[in-house]
Amino acid sequence: MSNFNRLLVSLDMLSQDLQEELSLFGESADQIISERYLVLLNKYAELSNGLQASAQELTEKGFIKAVKQQGMCTHLVSKQMLMIQNRLLGYVLDYYDAANKAEQIRHADYSSGGDIRFDLLTTRAIKSKAQFKTIARALAKTDYKNLQSGVGLAEFDWGHEKLT
Repeated sequence: MSNFNRLLVSLDMLSQDLQEELSLFGESADQIISERYLVLLNKYAELSNGLQASAQELTEKGFIKAVKQQGMCTHLVSKQMLMIQNRLLGYVLDYYDAANKAEQIRHADYSSGGDIRFDLLTTRAIKSKAQFKTIARALAKTDYKNLQSGVGLAEFDWGHEKLT
């Protein structure tokens, strides 16, 4: 149980760091995610997966009680929401990874092989975003908004308006 509590505290701290990182850029015109943000998001996803593994021994009621007692990560209203969060984070990270690689190829590799890799990576990014949207649309708007703000996902990429 103490590992579970430590993970909740760590997730809450990382969430605050993610939100701070986003606030540094505000609503800039280019709306580019920083490398530091991606590192923090990767760490958040890693810890969130650890929390899911740690929560396996808890009942649903025990999970809810533990989260409420800590008063942190209140967007995790159930174990199912934790699983949804982890799946969505996987899609977000896959999207950013593919999009960043495609952007590097676009600026550096002008060969025919570069064109093929660019197309494949662009397709992968589109697929990840589409899978994200499919799951996110199944959530209630308030649940999604709580999850988005609780994790610290960028509004300009993952806002509820972008799901339509």
